Order: sequence, then structure tokens, then C-alpha cells
Amino acid sequence: MLRSPDQQSNQGASSPGSGSEGYDAISLILAQAGKSAEEIASLSTLDDADRFAEKQFSGEAPTLATLFGVGKVAELDAGYFNPTPEVATVMGKCMEFLLHRKKSGTLLDHERMLFRDDVIEGLASLGFFGLAIPKQYGGSGAKLGDLGPLLRALTLIHPDLAVMFEVHNFLGPVTPLLDFGTEEQKSYYLPRMARGELLGSFALTEPGVGADPSRLSLIARRDGDQYLVSGVKWPITNVIYGGICILVLKLVGEDVPKGRDSAMMILEVPKSDTPNFRMIRNRLTSFDYLWNARFRMMDYPIPASNLLGPPGKGLAQAFSSLAKGRGGICVNSAAKIFRLLAQLIQDPLASDTSSDASQRRNKHGGWIAFRSTFGKPIGQSPRIQTWMGQAVCHALASRVLGDICFRLAANGVRDETMGMIAKVYATKALLQTAIHAYQIQGGRSVHVDEKRQAERSAGHVSSISHQGTDKHIENYIGENMHEFTIATVYEGPNPVLADVGAPNAMTRNIRTQYLEPIGLAEANGKFGWKEKAAFGWYIATRFIGSWNPWPGSLDGLRDPNPDKIRWIRRGFRRNRILGRRILWIIARYQRTFIEQSYLLGDDGGIFDQLCYSVASLSYAISLDKTQREYRLIGDALDLEAALQLKGRSASPELQHKWAEIGQAVMDPQSVLYQDWIADIEVSGIPLDPRIIDQFI
Repeated sequence: MLRSPDQQSNQGASSPGSGSEGYDAISLILAQAGKSAEEIASLSTLDDADRFAEKQFSGEAPTLATLFGVGKVAELDAGYFNPTPEVATVMGKCMEFLLHRKKSGTLLDHERMLFRDDVIEGLASLGFFGLAIPKQYGGSGAKLGDLGPLLRALTLIHPDLAVMFEVHNFLGPVTPLLDFGTEEQKSYYLPRMARGELLGSFALTEPGVGADPSRLSLIARRDGDQYLVSGVKWPITNVIYGGICILVLKLVGEDVPKGRDSAMMILEVPKSDTPNFRMIRNRLTSFDYLWNARFRMMDYPIPASNLLGPPGKGLAQAFSSLAKGRGGICVNSAAKIFRLLAQLIQDPLASDTSSDASQRRNKHGGWIAFRSTFGKPIGQSPRIQTWMGQAVCHALASRVLGDICFRLAANGVRDETMGMIAKVYATKALLQTAIHAYQIQGGRSVHVDEKRQAERSAGHVSSISHQGTDKHIENYIGENMHEFTIATVYEGPNPVLADVGAPNAMTRNIRTQYLEPIGLAEANGKFGWKEKAAFGWYIATRFIGSWNPWPGSLDGLRDPNPDKIRWIRRGFRRNRILGRRILWIIARYQRTFIEQSYLLGDDGGIFDQLCYSVASLSYAISLDKTQREYRLIGDALDLEAALQLKGRSASPELQHKWAEIGQAVMDPQSVLYQDWIADIEVSGIPLDPRIIDQFI
């Protein structure tokens, strides 16, 4: 469970050699390794923040248990969607409202490039903005695990809705207030947020400060009973005038050492610019219906009571919120993959006005059926079939990974490695699917989306016909490539997570218990026999354990069957092999353990292999369907993970499995099509030879 801020505030620096002074130990070791003072401050600041964030939670991270101990299926089960009746009612009403607005063309304000004011007001009246806020503060009290299906639905209605909801709840301010706020702060802000009076945002990123947030330049200087804040944040989503924003900044003049001077502060954004505050909206190629802005603060006064959590822990608190947000990015990415597949598979139906949608789809067959290559529809190409099947496998695995992240966070377990796996795996899959979909559409993908342009220039959708009689060409795939790409950057760029974040998370406990004592001994001129013996014993026992033919527990497994048990056993074995490799790497390169990111995090490295292994394992554990297509997906994910462990990305056998899955998802009679494609609304695809006359 989360500990209260006052329980955390006394964790200051201590003398080298004690068990709680990791910051000082790392500084000493890095100095001996020849790092500059600036490098030491940056690296040790991030490590200190990670350690503090880790201490906010109880329980062992399930992913790390599969690497270095005994994995438990019950801890890697996504579980079921089980909201309370109140939460379900609010979700249902919000969905009905949004679907009506979308169908009537009254969802978006194209002139201002925002959701319409009456849409935001309508959502607020229905309780949309209070779903994740506890009942005692005026919300519905939804658990994080309840929100995965909502985010998927929002993504399919309009992806910016999902981002708005995520930023408001997971990044801030709801999550930081609940985790670190005083009762006074919670009682004052959360009810206003639940009513939709305050739209929330989270300001961490600064110009030149993205991948390394230890170099924050927004500063707060104490002045009596207030702080004067100066600096720039850019770019920040949802930071609207009159809203609320969580600032991550540096304290100046406080009694905190360099590297431990970060803090979180609550900013009530002014309703207009002032002499001390200036904001300019950014023009974005994605999230373009959200207010995203850059702002400058010049000795802007903020009450000292708005300090959120203890001084010096701002980055740690930010990392905690980011970890929860990555599950949302994973869920969104999975939904977008299915939207891309539906765009290729479903027929635009532009020339057919029959009432039975299923008959129209069966009759025409979609873009993959009517676009021909070398005398046959491209959907019959083995390569296209493998692309489609691979996308289905990765989307379903991503969906499970995102739900697991939500469930773990709701239960007070911080599995940082799982969050990074979910985010990196899903966003890479989304980008790969988008590139494949772009290629399947061919030159058609670079056509301007004329319908989108016409809607925006007209200022409202009602001027555009929705009955198939307009002459505007649409282009969902090509026009939204930025939307698919930005996912690999949002809430931590993938290369940074893979090269720095994940290796650090996977090895942090080992470094704290074994490598830092060794480094301290050597820095003090000793050989460190005792410390090295302890590390050697740990490695020996883990190496022996990694050969265990069954390094996992099936207790709590739902719907057990021979296939699931086989996939789960293989997944646990793979992870123990990866754990053994991690130990070998850090033992072999223990003098330069900070530099191990290449071996642990590079493409094809340990973290990359772990992503595939955990995706396969998690899908197997959570699978509750018995149809052959879903078992085939389990086989494909298992085989792909096994190949990745050997440094291979595919094989003829895996290609055949992907192709069979691809054929199934393109077949309107199949369970995969009915479960994941049939109900997704798509935009029209011109250049169909049957309707080309409409456009010439």
C-alpha cells in the first residue's frame, strides 16, 4: 500500500556505508569511475528518485520474481472488468452521450480545434471527470482496473478523448493528489475536479529536458508564505486557462542538497495571461483537438501550502505517476491497432445503401479484397496475411499487458519493469502495424484527407454530407501517422525506457544489495572479500535456480488447460533464462554497471527479449477463450518469444501461424472478425474502382 508523505520525508542522505545511503554510495562509485560532477548529479538524482518511488509501494514486482525467483500466475493475471454499478452507469451514460455527439457531428469544434464546450459540460454533468476520484471527494471511486475498457472505447470514439482522460487522472493531478496530497489539498481540489470545474494537466517536460528530467530548470524560491516560480514548461497537454496543473520543479534556497532539490507543486492556472504568466497554444500534428501549450512563469506566486508531498521528492513522485500512465498508453495502442486493421478489412460501403451491414461486408470484402496485385486481391498475399496476423497477436497481448498494469497499480504494487514492457511492446506494435497498413494502401496513403480539411475549414461537420454523396476523399491511415508515432515518445521515449529505465529497474535491487557495497569497498581501497562473496553466492543460487524445470506457481490459474499450462511453463523458463543472462552481464561488467544499458536494453537485447516473453506469458495466463483462433494466437506468441530468445525474429513456422491468423481476422465469419473488427466504424476508402466515378 502507499505510505503517507510524512512517513517518507525523513529519508535523507546518510554517511557512506550505511544501508540507506544509496545516493552517496553511487556518487562515490561514479566519481571513482571518472564521471564528472554534472554526470554524477544527474545519474544519482534519477536513481534516488527511483528508489524513493519504489518505497511507496509494498509487495515484490511480479515481473522481477519471474526473472530471479518463483513467478506466480495469479500476480500476472489481467483479471476481469468488474466495475461497481455506479461506475458502470456513469461509463455507460458517457459512452451513449459521446456516440450520439459523434454521429450527429457535434463532438468537435473545428474552428477552435477543441472538443465543443457543451461536450465538456455534458461529460462533466455525467461524472466523466470524477470516475477515478474516490466517493468521499465527489467522484465514483473507480479502480484503475475498471478503466481499461473505458480507455479502449474512448480511443475508438476519438483518441484525444482517451488522452484527455489519462492526463486528467493518471499523470495528474488526480493520481499525485491521492498519492501525496494532504487531506486539506484533496478536499479542496478533488471535488472541483470531479465536477469538471478544473481540467488537470501535468508539467514535467521542458525545452531540452525530456529524457533527463534531473536537469529541470523551472525553479521555485521561497518568499514568506509563498513560492515565486520562474521558468518554462513546453509542451504540456491539457494545461488550459482556469485549470489545474501539477508542476515538477526545483527548489532554490531550501535546505536540500543538489540532486535532491526537486518538488511537486499545485498550480491553479490563471484564467488569462498576467504580468507573471504567459501561455501560447502549440500547433500539433497529433492530439490536435486538445489544448497543448507552452508557458513561461516569471516570479509567479504560488502559496507554500500548494507544495505537494515532501520537498526534494518531486521526481520520485513524477516517476510514480508516469508508471501508472504507461498502462493507459498500452491500452490505447492496442485499440488503435484494431482500428487500423478494421480500416483495411471493412468495406467503405460508399456505393451500397443496403441496410444490412453484414451483407455489404460479405459482398464487397474491403480494401484488401478489391485492391489487386499480380492478378489477385492483396489480401490473398502471404506477406499481407502474416502482417495482419502478427498485428492481431501483438494487439491482444498489448491489451492484456495494459490491463495488468492497471490491476497492479490498483492493488498498490509498483512493477516498473512491467509498465515499461507494456508501453514499449504496445507502441512498437502500433508503429509497425501503421507502417504495414500504410504500405498496404500504397500511394493512396499520401493523399490529403480532403474531408478532414473541409470539416475544419467549414467550422462544423454539419456542412459535410455523411450519406456517401460528398466528393471529399478521406485518408485515416496516412493522415494519422503522427498519432501512431507519438505513442513511442509519450510518457517516456522508447529508447530511453529500453536503454536506461528498464535496465535500471531490473537490476536496482541487485545493485543496492551487492554491487554498491562492492563499489564502496573498492573506493575505500579494500578488495571487498565479504561483499564479493555475498554477490557470488547470490549469483550461484540464482543460476542453479534458473535450471529448475518448473520455476513458477500455477496457484490461482483460471480456466486451466494443457495449452495454457504449456505456454505458461515455457514463459517462466524463458524469464529465468533471461534473469540468468542479466546476472551474468552485471557480474561480468560490475565495474561499469551504469554502462550496461547496451547489453540489457539495445534492440535485440535482454529487455527486448523480455518484452516478447512477458507478452506471451501474460496472454496465456489471462486467456479465457477456447476457440481455435485464440489458441493459435497463444502458439504464435509463444513461438515468437522462443525465437527472440535465440536472436531470431521469425521462422517459416511462425509465418504460417501468422498467415492463418491473418486469414481468420479478414474472414467476416470468423470469431476474430466478429470479436474485434465487426463493430469498429471506419472511414470511406476512395479509389475503389466501383465508386471512382464519384470523385472524377
